[in-house]
Amino acid sequence: MNLGLLFLGNEPLSLLRGLAPRAEQAGFHGLYMVEAYRSAWAPLGLLASVTEKVRLGPYVLNVHAHSPWVTGLSALDFNEVCGGRLDLGIGAGNRHLNTHTMGIEQSRTLTRLKETVKILQGMAHCEPGQAFAFEGSVHRMRWRAMHHPHSFPVFAAAVFPGMLAAMARVADGIAGGATLSPEFLRERLRPDAAASAEAAGRDPATLRWKSVLFAAVSDDEDAARAAARQALAGLFHPMPHPYYAWTLRQQGFEIVVDALERLMPTGATAEEYRQIPDELLARTLLVGTRAQCAARLRDYEGLVEEILLVNVLPGAAADGAWPWEEVFALPSALASMAV
Repeated sequence: MNLGLLFLGNEPLSLLRGLAPRAEQAGFHGLYMVEAYRSAWAPLGLLASVTEKVRLGPYVLNVHAHSPWVTGLSALDFNEVCGGRLDLGIGAGNRHLNTHTMGIEQSRTLTRLKETVKILQGMAHCEPGQAFAFEGSVHRMRWRAMHHPHSFPVFAAAVFPGMLAAMARVADGIAGGATLSPEFLRERLRPDAAASAEAAGRDPATLRWKSVLFAAVSDDEDAARAAARQALAGLFHPMPHPYYAWTLRQQGFEIVVDALERLMPTGATAEEYRQIPDELLARTLLVGTRAQCAARLRDYEGLVEEILLVNVLPGAAADGAWPWEEVFALPSALASMAV
């Protein structure tokens, strides 16, 4: 199993420029950008310019905000620039993000995502001069390739049952978000996806998996838990995320979710953080010392090909940079445990 880093876009570009080569040297497999506080492609270009081997990609591009044609052209160009290192993540967002933040009306979400996956897969494998046509119920497209392709895999964000079933049939891989425990992946998500893939005549073994973990890695375990609680609570305000509420409810934390949904909008931070038990942190986040976190990562072996870590520890430096030493030590710590 590989480790990657997922950047939220609230980091200064100068920090990303410095972190990327250090992350590659430390043994991280990939570097990925959330499209939120920043665009995805421009920071990824910066990361590509200061690295040589790591996989790179947006995690994830919103299919309501980007046409398949523009996404495909951007992916092909970027993949050529970075030497074929692209793992492309796409997703459908949620009604709060799409309607209230971006001002985009979402419609026919599942069909839109499925057709976008097929278009991008087609564009990724077109030879120069080859025509590509797609006629769907949401998208239609006519295009002719002009350049040699650097093919890339398409990972689709999918956890809700209907979306997971659809993407297990067509996507190259599943892009899981945060708060997915290894137990939930093993007992629920992977079996459900495998059943859908088999029903479509696909070998489930060909479906690739990534997932995300909020990581608070520190010898100061109290500080690590405090940072993890704050990061998790932030998923419920100022904008709700139905994905996280659903995944946590499915894993037995209904009471916690109810409390967070009630308390977060009131600004009662001291009280709301206390609603998050240590058990939730231990099961769905990566929290504790380097050794503890490496041991927990071992539980994901065989379930995902790559874990994308989001470093949530606040920094004490005057420039606001996060401490990264313990995070950078995780690939070697994980490798040593496998020996």
